[in-house]
Amino acid sequence: MNVAANARLVLARRPWIYWVVVATFAAAAAFFVRSELASIASARDTWGATRSVLVARHQLEPGDPIDADRVSLPWAALPDDALTDEPDAAVVRQRVAAGEVLTRLDVTNRPGPAALADPGTVVVALSDPLARNVVVGLNVQVTADGLVVADAARVAGVVDDVIFVAVSAGDAPTVAAAAQQGIATLLYLP
Repeated sequence: MNVAANARLVLARRPWIYWVVVATFAAAAAFFVRSELASIASARDTWGATRSVLVARHQLEPGDPIDADRVSLPWAALPDDALTDEPDAAVVRQRVAAGEVLTRLDVTNRPGPAALADPGTVVVALSDPLARNVVVGLNVQVTADGLVVADAARVAGVVDDVIFVAVSAGDAPTVAAAAQQGIATLLYLP
């Protein structure tokens, strides 16, 4: 006779064996879950002090208003400049991923086109009639007459057909001169 058939016959005559096996597996699973939860609680206790900081609810793009939850996280895992309170009239200066801790570098409350530029850069306004779908935060190069005049630039604002580009202080005069002459063109970087 087949082993499976014998097992079914034994279980049909003695159903309590089935329930003992089920209860044993359930007890083993409960013990495993309880030990894992105890391990997590023990690890959390070793984190030490925690601090309440702002964490992005979803992905935020440059210029978006701050949309964050206050979350208590271990002090040792936080950056020094993590935000504990939302600044007044602040917007996001750079792309922030969902679940990321917001820092002072991620937000700004300065007005104007330079608000979304990186610290240490200069914002130059230019018009590129061929530019399409330009958005804040886009990495670009600025060229004029076939020469690269700003190797690393970032779009800091777009108003109608004017594109505000943040460039290094050394490249700013050349980019401004090319923009004034109307020969500045954007090259889009991946």
